[in-house]
Amino acid sequence: MAFQNIYQELLGIPGTNLKLCKTKANEAFTNIQDENIWNFQFITGGWLTPNMLGGPNTSFLSPGTITVVPFTQTITGDAVATAAWTATDPYPPLLTQQQIRVPYYSLYNIIALGNNGTVAYVKVLTSGSGQTPGTYTVPVLDPSIGAGGTVSITVNANGTVTIPPVLLTAGNNYTTPYITFSHGGTPSTFSVTLIATLTIDRPWTEPIQQNSGYLVYQCYYPAPLGFKKWIQITDYTNNEPMDWWSYTQASLAQIDPQRTEFDQPDHVVPFGPDTRPGSATYGQFLWELYPHPISSLPYTFNCQCDWPSLKNPGDTLPYPLTDELVKWRAYESLYIWKESQKGDDMERGSGANWQFLAKVAREEYENRLKKLRIMDRQLSDLYFTKARMNAPYNGDAYMNTNNTANVGSFGR
Repeated sequence: MAFQNIYQELLGIPGTNLKLCKTKANEAFTNIQDENIWNFQFITGGWLTPNMLGGPNTSFLSPGTITVVPFTQTITGDAVATAAWTATDPYPPLLTQQQIRVPYYSLYNIIALGNNGTVAYVKVLTSGSGQTPGTYTVPVLDPSIGAGGTVSITVNANGTVTIPPVLLTAGNNYTTPYITFSHGGTPSTFSVTLIATLTIDRPWTEPIQQNSGYLVYQCYYPAPLGFKKWIQITDYTNNEPMDWWSYTQASLAQIDPQRTEFDQPDHVVPFGPDTRPGSATYGQFLWELYPHPISSLPYTFNCQCDWPSLKNPGDTLPYPLTDELVKWRAYESLYIWKESQKGDDMERGSGANWQFLAKVAREEYENRLKKLRIMDRQLSDLYFTKARMNAPYNGDAYMNTNNTANVGSFGR
């Protein structure tokens, strides 16, 4: 059975339309999930914290330097920073999932990677052969309006180019720069990289930074779509449960307002919804790992999340829910809606008795719900045997499979 079977049957109620029936069907599906806990709502996932950009180093800074002016949203890197920002990492996260800061100043979300149209550096792609030895000044070309960039290319005595070209002038307004070079034999080829820029999520309100050190790392992590509540978050590397119940942003503002503590996280703190334009997790709730992580470690979580709404005609319900259960819950809502549509000038009681039908629909829904809850109970209990269950240490009640407090967790 599928979504279309549900809303097509609901269309049999006089005065309804397709949009209303689809809406009421999804409202019923949402209500069923809100009023109960089902096995299909349990999600196992995780986060893999990345190393601070550049990895461990003695300076405790990311590669290169940055320049940024107050009240602007563009940070410009030097050639070294550009190389780090544009490097291909076999284990992302994307740069736009990370944060940037100057030591001791505020964190800013990176929302876009771009360039300022000037040349940062040139690399040798193929060395060529049989070329005339010597040193040559070569322009950087561009079919657009980019111009002014030049590099010095050295051909070795054996007719190859292996030494990276030296940048002489950076030029400007480049979009797709390239170099054409041929002095006999097989030509060498090159790649041209432009100075990288980062767009941040709000204007820079710190002092001006001119070729300053900086840090790029990730401290905000999204909960899954439809997130409702945590069951457990675990650092398996250190065999430790993560505390997700004790701290708030107000707590961190008192403990470490400048976020200068970097270590393996032991707290997961609610931060707020992801509002970064173009973010792959836009709208999902973000959580701050504290202390801020700057090394790569995996964290596993178990949580309860709502199943996505039904959209396409062929969408089906997760086991053990049935079309009949959702339909009866939707019928109740539609019958109440029909009752509310009776005009003041309409004789009460004329036509169908919508209040009676709503009562019947509720009874049918509850009868079916009882049977399905029994079917689901074993699967729900099975999930909790697989999830590592560590009760919170600070006296917070721990949820069991019946969505009630586990009294045994108090006083630990």
